[in-house]
Amino acid sequence: MKTSISTELVDLHHQAPNRNRRESKYYWDELYSHISAAGFTSIEIPYEPKWDFGGRSGIPLTLRSITTKFETVDNYIRTLNSYGIDGIVSVHLDPTIFCSGNMQMYFGAFSHFATDAITFAKEANAEVVTLTATPSYYAVSSLCGKDQAFDIFEEEFLNKTAEAIDSLADIAEKAGIKLCVKNEYWGLLRGDKIVSFLKRLKKQVYLDIDTANIQIAGVDVPSFIYKNIDKIGIVHFTDTSFVDCEEAYKQPLPEFPSQNATKVFRDIGQGNVDFQAIYAALKDVNYGGCIVYNCRHSYNSCRSLLRTRYYIKNTLGEK
Repeated sequence: MKTSISTELVDLHHQAPNRNRRESKYYWDELYSHISAAGFTSIEIPYEPKWDFGGRSGIPLTLRSITTKFETVDNYIRTLNSYGIDGIVSVHLDPTIFCSGNMQMYFGAFSHFATDAITFAKEANAEVVTLTATPSYYAVSSLCGKDQAFDIFEEEFLNKTAEAIDSLADIAEKAGIKLCVKNEYWGLLRGDKIVSFLKRLKKQVYLDIDTANIQIAGVDVPSFIYKNIDKIGIVHFTDTSFVDCEEAYKQPLPEFPSQNATKVFRDIGQGNVDFQAIYAALKDVNYGGCIVYNCRHSYNSCRSLLRTRYYIKNTLGEK
């Protein structure tokens, strides 16, 4: 199994000391040296179109921002190579940012930027594009009219989601990209609901196994792997110790639940996700794809990188 690290470990969404410097190219150039020093030779990019607006082209998370700073995707890849990083293994798009206004606006933006992400992945020779299947429960419910029953609206929303993903799967197939879907615990397809959703699709689309999100939704991750091995396209190792006993998935900020003093996700090895059992299950089913380690929105990226490498070497027993 190959290993990679997600640059989603950089927290760009919440205020913190010196946060603004993360919007500068020099910050990311230095980060690549840290990633390489921690023993990672490939990265995942979270595709975040909001950085296309406001002139923040120093944040290399979209096709436009990368070509603004590096002129071409090839130049960007060569920059990664100069730091000892072979390339980009996957690209992840979360369409929640588009979930406002009305359903037509949402699906228009979702399809446009997902196509953009696939185009970027092809140019970067990435293997996978993974899509968050739906925005959060709270965000989707905000689109529902006051006079409309949510269960009826939800079914309509999921039908349109299936249509959009089928269309994107066709584009991905022509581009030679494996299309996957991820189900965060706060989405409409939390837990094993994502498996039933895949049956709606006409095209071949794969699962993105995100360990923390599946665990929080109350599903045993090794069992989920054994049941769905033929559907797995990529795996994300994310850690947590959070238990959702108060329906935090319905809250406006489910990553920072109101009943908790801290965030849901933790650095690898700092939560209670049983990665040893999950890793053993992946080996047992001969999974040959990539494991992307994601210390989502870390408080300290250098510490997160070192903690992750230490865990891989000393707990999982891999180099």
